[in-house]
Amino acid sequence: MNPRQTTTDTVVLPHGTIRGIALTEEGALAWLGVPYARPPVGELRWKAPREPEPWIGVREAGDYGPPSIQGGPNGIIGSEDCLYLNIWRPDHAATGLPVFVYLHGGGNIGGSGRDFPGGGLAVATNSIIVTVNYRLGAMGFLRHPALRTGDPLDDSGNYGLLDAIQALRWVQAQIACFGGDPAKVTLAGQSAGARNALAAYLSPLGRGLFQQLFVLSGGMTTAPCELGEQRAGEVLAELLQAEGIAADRAAARDWAARQSTETIADFLRGLEAARFVPSFSDTGLRMRVFPHLFEDGVVLPLGGFAALDERTHPPLPVILGSTATEFSGFALGDPVFQPLTQPDSEAADEELRTSYALASAYGSELYAAFNVEAVADRLSQLHPEMPIYGYRFRWGLREGVIPPAIRWLLGAPHGADVPFYTGDYTDMLRHMPRGVITERNLPGRIALASQMRGYLRRFLHTGDPNGDDWTATAWPRWGSDACSSVLQLDGTAHEAVIGLEPRYAHEDTLARLAADERLTPVQRRWLQERLFAGRFFWIDRE
Repeated sequence: MNPRQTTTDTVVLPHGTIRGIALTEEGALAWLGVPYARPPVGELRWKAPREPEPWIGVREAGDYGPPSIQGGPNGIIGSEDCLYLNIWRPDHAATGLPVFVYLHGGGNIGGSGRDFPGGGLAVATNSIIVTVNYRLGAMGFLRHPALRTGDPLDDSGNYGLLDAIQALRWVQAQIACFGGDPAKVTLAGQSAGARNALAAYLSPLGRGLFQQLFVLSGGMTTAPCELGEQRAGEVLAELLQAEGIAADRAAARDWAARQSTETIADFLRGLEAARFVPSFSDTGLRMRVFPHLFEDGVVLPLGGFAALDERTHPPLPVILGSTATEFSGFALGDPVFQPLTQPDSEAADEELRTSYALASAYGSELYAAFNVEAVADRLSQLHPEMPIYGYRFRWGLREGVIPPAIRWLLGAPHGADVPFYTGDYTDMLRHMPRGVITERNLPGRIALASQMRGYLRRFLHTGDPNGDDWTATAWPRWGSDACSSVLQLDGTAHEAVIGLEPRYAHEDTLARLAADERLTPVQRRWLQERLFAGRFFWIDRE
């Protein structure tokens, strides 16, 4: 055990007794790797989650459970046995604390609940933080006709979303054992986790399981079942070739056409979970690459978010966040821009640099608006009185905060706001270039993180990030007189800078893109028909 950790008293749950750890440096208590459902293995693969099995004796809850099986930097990691959650709370005796349930990002093909360590945030917000592992990739979202059983939940294909809903049910039933109030649950998420959170709001199965939403860089995305089944057929063909059963795609399709559904199901269920991972790689914000969140008519309504027009979904307080350069990292993932990631990138062709700068700028504006403005407009049309608050995170774009070359290349990329809530910059140190997280900009980071946590604390406790005893910049509600603004979260190397900035207007962005003389006709066509094509924020344009 870490010398900064000690064990806690036991907590008695309906399924058994657990013992967590005290994080003495943070002043928090934690229970890690707590099962919230039965392991989805064997006969339970591609089934809705079941209640966890009881255990005898005291279960030690001092370490994270395995994440869902996925690709890692050095090969495949994780396990099918992955349905565990983690809980943090302040180390005091108060009860009735608000609860923050967080769904991690990673495109629904990667990540885990350990990506959001919650001890520091639990203390800063005087609340309970819960993070959730849920099934990913083929284990979490696969819809093949051969797998149908007749049970609408088991047949939905939405296993990862059903896991999240099961975790919310677990919270409703058991969070009081940790001092939490099940009537004050905020469902949160980032990126794919944020899209899952919005899908849980859309789902009739999520009704009443949470009272607020905190959605970071998400958006309203669902996929028709037909698209999912088409992709599942392609995956089957890939696996048949990988297993040596078929020589090519045509032979694989012929094999599948001649087999019974039982034979196909046995083949899929007989494979190790790791065999599916290569078929589910980085989606690059493209649903067609990996369809998920299926409009099955049970877990998610037919037509997806168009069902909001029925006005049966309750008004909830909502915070919607985005970063200022949401698309920079995704643009850099295109092979055309790879030379810009090399050590001598500043000597790259000027036309390439200009093309990248415009691709990043327009893509980021469109993606940020998809995450905040489009969702806020949709929800406010549903309920004009709905308390909705939007923000744009800009730390890293001011001169003197991070090195100029990194500021130009990445700025404030997708996910850069998350460590300002957790206080853990490990992932940024691992994945961002040297010079982003430094001792020099530590005072500014601390100041901005304190403000962001302050807004969140008020929101968790009251449903409003503002307050009479809160001296920070007032955060306007969407639909109020200041509805043309979102909160700007920024800072220098030494202090936080909080203000307001105009909201993005989608049609205005598109008009500027069409008229920008810095782009040649060829560049503009490539940008629209290749780089942006199929992305969430562009799909309505196709």
